[in-house]
Amino acid sequence: MEELAVFLFYNCNILTIDKNETIAEAMGIFKNKILTIGTKLEVKSEILQFIEDLKKKTNEKINIVEKDLNGASVVPGFIDVHLHPLMCIYFKTQLKLSGIKGYSDLEKILKKEDQIRQSGEWIVGLELIEDLFEDPAERHFPSKYDLDPICPNRPVVIFRYDGHICCMNSAALEITGINSSNVKELTPDDGEIKLNAKGEPTGILTEGAMSLALEYISIPSSAKINQASESFSEELASFGITTCGVIIQLGEVGIAGKAGTMELPLIQSLIKEGLIKQDLVCYFITDRPKKLNRIQKSFLKLNKEEDQFVVGGLKIFADGSFGAHTAYMFEPFSDSLKNGFMVNEKEVLYRIFKETNDLGFQIACHAIGDKANRTVVDIYLDMFNKSLEKDKIEKADLRHRIEHASLITKDTLKDAAKLGIIIATQPLFINTEYKWLENRLGPERIKYVYPFKSIIDSGTIIAGASDAPVESPNVLKAIQVAVTRNGFVPEQSITVNEALKMFTYNAAYALKQENIKGSLEKGKLADFVILDQDIRRVPFEKIENIRILATYHRGEKIY
Repeated sequence: MEELAVFLFYNCNILTIDKNETIAEAMGIFKNKILTIGTKLEVKSEILQFIEDLKKKTNEKINIVEKDLNGASVVPGFIDVHLHPLMCIYFKTQLKLSGIKGYSDLEKILKKEDQIRQSGEWIVGLELIEDLFEDPAERHFPSKYDLDPICPNRPVVIFRYDGHICCMNSAALEITGINSSNVKELTPDDGEIKLNAKGEPTGILTEGAMSLALEYISIPSSAKINQASESFSEELASFGITTCGVIIQLGEVGIAGKAGTMELPLIQSLIKEGLIKQDLVCYFITDRPKKLNRIQKSFLKLNKEEDQFVVGGLKIFADGSFGAHTAYMFEPFSDSLKNGFMVNEKEVLYRIFKETNDLGFQIACHAIGDKANRTVVDIYLDMFNKSLEKDKIEKADLRHRIEHASLITKDTLKDAAKLGIIIATQPLFINTEYKWLENRLGPERIKYVYPFKSIIDSGTIIAGASDAPVESPNVLKAIQVAVTRNGFVPEQSITVNEALKMFTYNAAYALKQENIKGSLEKGKLADFVILDQDIRRVPFEKIENIRILATYHRGEKIY
C-alpha cells in the first residue's frame, strides 16, 4: 500500500475470529497494521481522528482511499503451521506422479522422460500414491523389479507422496553402492533397506535410509530454484496464506541426508532475494538444539519488519507413516504383521526434548501411530514432572507440539490437554487416505484416526497445516474436509468456525504469534483474505469452490 494513506475497506462481512467472534463491516489499514475495525461509521470517524492527530505531529497530508468490497467476505490471513518449503520448491522442478492410475501410466511417463533427458541424468519421480491405483492387484509400492524393465540403464528413484518410502531401479542401486554385501553396514537405525528372500536389496528404502539415494540426486540450477520459489510463494498467496510454520533440515540428520546441509543457506538466500512473500516461523530438524540460538541471531538480520522470519523451535521424528507401515503401533497393522518402529528411541527423544525446552524453544514432534503418540506424551509428562512442580505445569506457556497425531486415543489426548500440548494436524490427509486406511488399521482403530472433534472436546488446541508437498496447501479445501471428512468417521467432523479457527487464530497461537496475527483486531498486522462468498453460508461440500479475490500480507496486496 502507498505511504501516508489510510485504506478503508467497507461493504463487506469481516469475520474477525476474535474471542467474541465479532462480525464487522469495515476496516481501516494504515501501513502494515489494522488501524480500526467495526461499522463503517465508527471506522470512518476513527480514521479522520487519526489523520487529524497525525497531521498535528508531522504536518503531512494523508489521504483516505476507500475500497468498496461489494458484499465480499473478509477473514484473517491463513496460516499453515507445518510445511516443507524447500521440498515444495524442489518438487516443482521434478516429475510429479500423483495423478497416475497404474503401472501402465507409470511406464509411459518414465519412458518419455528417459527419451528426453541427458545421458546419466537421474529421473526423480514424486508423490506416487499406489494405494489409489485402479487395479487392486497393482496396489503395491514399486521395487527394482517393476522399474528395471522400464528404465534398465538410467538411474530412477520414486518417492511415495508421504515422503517416508522410496524405490530405486538397479542402475540407481549400482550408483549408490547398495548391494547384498554391505546392506547391514549401510542400514541406519532410523530406516530400512528392504531385501528379498535371497537377502538382495529390492530397491525399496524407508525413513532415514532414503538419504542413501538423496545424496546422489543432482540439484537444479539456481535459475530453476529461483523460478520455482517465486511460483511456490505465489501459490501460497493464491490460497490466502500469509504465514507459514516451515520445516528446515540442518546438517545430515533428516530424510534429505547430506543434501540437508544446503537447506538453511538456501532458505536464507531466498529470503534475502525477496522471493518468499510470506512470514516464516522455522522449525529445524537437528539433534543439537543449541544450534537454534546461533540461527536465531542470524535470522534477526533478515527481518525488514519485526517477526517476519523467526526461529520457532526444533522438529524431530518419533515414527514413520501409515503408508510405509512404519508408524509405531500398539498392535500390528491389519494388512501386515508389522508394528512399525520408533525412528528415534525414547531416551534420545527425552534428551533432545529437555535440551530444547531448557533453551526456551518449542518442540514439534512427528507422531503418527497410537503407540508413538502415547510415547511422545509420556516423554512430555516425564520431562514436565521433573522440571516443574505439578501445580505449575498447566500454567507454563511452553506450547510444545505433536505433528499429525494421526491415531491418538482419548486417554493420550487427556494428558496432552493437561500439558498444553498443541496438535498440528492435516485435514487433507483424509482425502488421500480414507479409501484404503480402514484396510490398514481395521474397523476399531479407525475410530481414532484424525479425531478432530475429540481433540477439541479434550481442550487441546488444534492447529491446521498441509505438510506440503505431501498435500496441497489449499486451505479452503482443507477446511471443507475437516467439516465433511468425505463421510470418513463422520462423528469426528467439526464446525466451519472451528475449522476456520484452525487455520487462523489457533495456528497463530501454535506459532506463538497470536498477539500480532490470527484474528482481525485493532493493532494487529494487516494480514487478511477477501473471499467472494461467506464461508459460513456456503454448503459444506462447496467450500473449496469459494474464490479468493485478494490476499493482503502486512498491508500489501500479494494476490
